[in-house]
Amino acid sequence: MKAIIRWTLWQRRWSIMWWSVAMFSMIFLNMIFYPSFKDQAQQLQKSFENMPDAAVQLFGGSTDFFSPIGFLNSQIFFIMLPLILGILAIGLGSSLIAREEQDGTIEGLLSRPISRSAFLLAKGSAGIIILTAITLVGLLTTVITAKFVKLDVSVILMCLATFGCFLLTLSFGAIAFMLTTIGKARGASLGIASLIAIGGYLVSSLAGTVSWLENPSKLFPFSYYKSEAILRETYNWSNALFFVILIAVCIFIGWVSFRRRDIG
Repeated sequence: MKAIIRWTLWQRRWSIMWWSVAMFSMIFLNMIFYPSFKDQAQQLQKSFENMPDAAVQLFGGSTDFFSPIGFLNSQIFFIMLPLILGILAIGLGSSLIAREEQDGTIEGLLSRPISRSAFLLAKGSAGIIILTAITLVGLLTTVITAKFVKLDVSVILMCLATFGCFLLTLSFGAIAFMLTTIGKARGASLGIASLIAIGGYLVSSLAGTVSWLENPSKLFPFSYYKSEAILRETYNWSNALFFVILIAVCIFIGWVSFRRRDIG
């Protein structure tokens, strides 16, 4: 099993490097201009307070964009970090097994003295390791840049918000991974998982202004991710159980489906 994990990580070594560079660059470039915004906070705040409610919800649900917490939430934890990690997680989930099938290498891997369950565990573990590594790059970049631009937010709160985002995006990856174990084409797993991610973001964001979306929004993972509440220490962490349960269900369905599949 360890050999498959190492092989998968080696296969994706360049991808990991470029994702790390992209994560660092995007967060750094978003945060480095905070001092300029801070100097004009009062004038800019008045402009943003006139934004339509629907637009405000799409940026985190608060017009407090220029306080340290408001800036971090709207620029990093509500949009940037979920976007980058979400794309990565869905891409990993849809390709960890599908890539082996497309390249015709899965038969050779399964011909080794390893069970399908162990193979699935190894591939899933490799994906989690990659997602964790890029998440840590994002966290470290955020923490270091925040100190550099004097964004006065607790490091512990930034760690907790990053962890919440990790659980959110891991759930997207788990959905894509489950679909590929069932036997769906990579394109289908990409499309469905992306629809759940993007659709969930839109539905959950607009649920605060469109009343009839309130109940449907509870079906999407994004509804249980409240980055601003985490940063303001008002988040109910029981909401995170949704991610844990969703990931566990996806793992179970994927395990049962992959064991029964005819691969060849």
